[in-house]
Amino acid sequence: MTNTRLACAVVGVISLLAAALLAWLITPKWVARVPSGKSIDRTYEGTLQTLLDPATLAQGNLAAAIKSNVPLTIRQHVKVEKTSGNKALVSDSRTNSAAGAKIEQTRWDYALDRRSLQAVSDHPSDWTVIPAQGLTVSWPFGAEKKTYQGWTPETRTTAPLNYLREEKKQGITTYVYEGRAPAAKIVDDQILATLPKTLPSALLKQLGQGGAVPPAQAAQLAKILPQLPETVPLTYAFQDQSTFWVDPSTGLVIDVQRDQQRIAEIALPTGTAVPLLPVVAASYHDSVASSQNAADDARHGRTVIRWLGVYLPIVLLAFGAVMVALAVLLPGRRSAGAPDGGDGNVPHK
Repeated sequence: MTNTRLACAVVGVISLLAAALLAWLITPKWVARVPSGKSIDRTYEGTLQTLLDPATLAQGNLAAAIKSNVPLTIRQHVKVEKTSGNKALVSDSRTNSAAGAKIEQTRWDYALDRRSLQAVSDHPSDWTVIPAQGLTVSWPFGAEKKTYQGWTPETRTTAPLNYLREEKKQGITTYVYEGRAPAAKIVDDQILATLPKTLPSALLKQLGQGGAVPPAQAAQLAKILPQLPETVPLTYAFQDQSTFWVDPSTGLVIDVQRDQQRIAEIALPTGTAVPLLPVVAASYHDSVASSQNAADDARHGRTVIRWLGVYLPIVLLAFGAVMVALAVLLPGRRSAGAPDGGDGNVPHK
């Protein structure tokens, strides 16, 4: 029986090692991370409470330039373009449409840790990425009930993403986080390219007197107009208040509610900026279909992680324990010449 005992012992030890490797090495380091070539598409729907048409404004047609309550659609495409070890080059492309007409298209490339999804700086030198910080496109695998730092590409700053509570969304128990990015200067070239860099002072006067500018800003504008040049330089600020529903196992965002503003500011010679009016004020969330797709993706990812990281290791652990026990309990081969029931010694006469 020696060969049987040896086979049981070998199979048992291999099963125990496989269980440990799956649970503590393979799943956390190789399965629960962003795979190469992975892509995710999401669609958001909402309303542009305010939308300023720069071309129409430049023509002096104020009535047509400032639009209200325009349907908004945002299509987002996130893709893992390249990987290198535990680093991933991830692109985040977005197309914004107002009442079906495309008004903006952006793309931001990030170097991320494939498990934590945190932006990293130690990436291959041939990757051209934004030097971001914190979370950019999603939450990490195994998201925790804590505060994260979220990246704002418009201003290239971070803001805290605070954990609030657990809540069901699309049948999944999600972690709910809230982020508030205070008004900060827009520095992203893609966004700035869509906004007017200057406005004639005469047009600013019309804006202030025509009711387009909030009363407090209109009063301030009236005071500073005599000091302004004929062509007034503009800067822009961005602010955001968002709520995210996140699947903690996969880090996927199941739904989001975002309220954002881009605010035109008058750049004074002193270096200060005076807020003028929102050129974009938007509120949007995941479409129903997009939220359902996100939940399906989360369930699939959670199933894979649980089977490879929990269930299969338990099965292998139990099987390995049984095989090792058999190796110990099975009788060994008896010595040659020993009679049944004897100890191999020559009996006395």
